[in-house]
Amino acid sequence: MRGKRILAVDDDADFREGLTDVLDDLGYRVQTASNGREALETLRREPAPDVILLDLRMPEMDGRAFHRELARDSRLAAIPLVIVSGSREVEGEARSLGAAAVLPKPFGVGKLLESIKTATEH
Repeated sequence: MRGKRILAVDDDADFREGLTDVLDDLGYRVQTASNGREALETLRREPAPDVILLDLRMPEMDGRAFHRELARDSRLAAIPLVIVSGSREVEGEARSLGAAAVLPKPFGVGKLLESIKTATEH
């Protein structure tokens, strides 16, 4: 799993920073975005990640709107999603979006790695 590219999309700067620190230490290549619009800009100019960790509730462009835009681009639509959320009620919605996994906040490193593995093998 080392060397896999991950795009983490979440409006919580502390969460993004902590996630990046953990994943960098484990050998992943991590990029972050604070909302869906920023994530789309990153995806259009950088190589596609192996997985996207996506919060559904964000300002400017939330995870749902981001997913709609992602689905319109055949190059990006196949990137597996892991929905990361502080709400336990997103499981059904995550599945309807085709998410490979749901990762409820807070979570430990083991659950994070398991979700990434599930998504990249999906």
